[in-house]
Amino acid sequence: MYASYGSLGFLYEKLMQGIKLGRLEGPGKGMGLAPYGKASPYYDRLKEFVKIIPEGDKPYTILLDGKEVKEKDLIKILSVYYDISERIIGSKTLDWDPHGDLNEDAVNIAWAIQRVTEEAVLATAKWAKDHTGEDKVALAGGVALNAKANMELYYSRIFNDMFIFPAANDAGGPIGAAAYVYEHELGGKMKNERLQHVYLGPEYSDDEIKKVVQKSKFKAEYIGDDVNVIADLVAKGQIVTWYQGRAELGPRALGHRSILADPTRKDYWRLVNDIKGREWWRPLAPSLLLEDVGTYFKDPTAHEFMILMFRYKDEEACKRVPVTCHVDLTARPQTVTGKEDKNWYNVIKAFKDLKGEGLIMNTSFNLAGEPLVETPADAIRSFALGGFDAMYLQGWLITKR
Repeated sequence: MYASYGSLGFLYEKLMQGIKLGRLEGPGKGMGLAPYGKASPYYDRLKEFVKIIPEGDKPYTILLDGKEVKEKDLIKILSVYYDISERIIGSKTLDWDPHGDLNEDAVNIAWAIQRVTEEAVLATAKWAKDHTGEDKVALAGGVALNAKANMELYYSRIFNDMFIFPAANDAGGPIGAAAYVYEHELGGKMKNERLQHVYLGPEYSDDEIKKVVQKSKFKAEYIGDDVNVIADLVAKGQIVTWYQGRAELGPRALGHRSILADPTRKDYWRLVNDIKGREWWRPLAPSLLLEDVGTYFKDPTAHEFMILMFRYKDEEACKRVPVTCHVDLTARPQTVTGKEDKNWYNVIKAFKDLKGEGLIMNTSFNLAGEPLVETPADAIRSFALGGFDAMYLQGWLITKR
């Protein structure tokens, strides 16, 4: 959320740097850390800088020393957010190890900025509804990647329908640029319809895949579309990487560059995070059959892009799939129909036939600090380095000798 009256995104980033979660990945990590926290003086302190305005000509404003923060000089503005962060935290950085035990100050700071972000998002949504009368909303911008804030907006029912662009942050800029050129330079006309999938990245031929597999010297067997084999491995407790087709646009793995695991095995939460080199407390997401979404979640809707969280129906639903249930009984799911990708649907369906759960753990196929794998060679490298048991590589079943 970036406006003339202050940037929540910048503020979130700087606070996450202050608690050693990093700038680019920090807000995503902070969203996962926040549920471990609670209301504290950090929240009260933050509210001195972020003023929610229920009725007025703007929904919120960010203040420093009683003056509005305005985006005129970007470098100067960045220093302002560092200043606010330091005043809230009480130092430039908090002394803790994010890979170690939870720190009370860190979790409460994360809780505070997450809560304030949700309040500002809801205030902005209400302001927009009051000023336009529209009953549908589309979200973009870095703050629109905050799936928890999106969930609060969804459950608020301020709007009857909402769409969140999958690459909502700066990475989505080229899409807008391409659309502009298509219409204004090339004379085309964009279709006014909902985006159905984000499998828009490069693709690699079966021959290219085969050469990479043969060069790897791993044990490999071509199984084609028989994904029942993969579901069986996952059901037996193996951690399986999954690579097929064109890469996903945006930051989420949606069945083309994914890691799969059995969501019913509670200890796999830590195991998968450990294999990837992530902090142990970070949540893991589910992909599930659309027809089963109501089995697990409260008042859900179809959502293909994993940037909208839902609350689990109750603790019993959560206990069925503990690996994908965060400490606040929420998850950031992908609903799957098979319309765009039959293989991805079929592997989840096959897992359901074996374990009775139409939901599988799905996290991005990459190691800590790295982007999602892109090429087949990337996939082989990460598979070799990580503690994975098997890989489905566009028709090939690969295992470590």
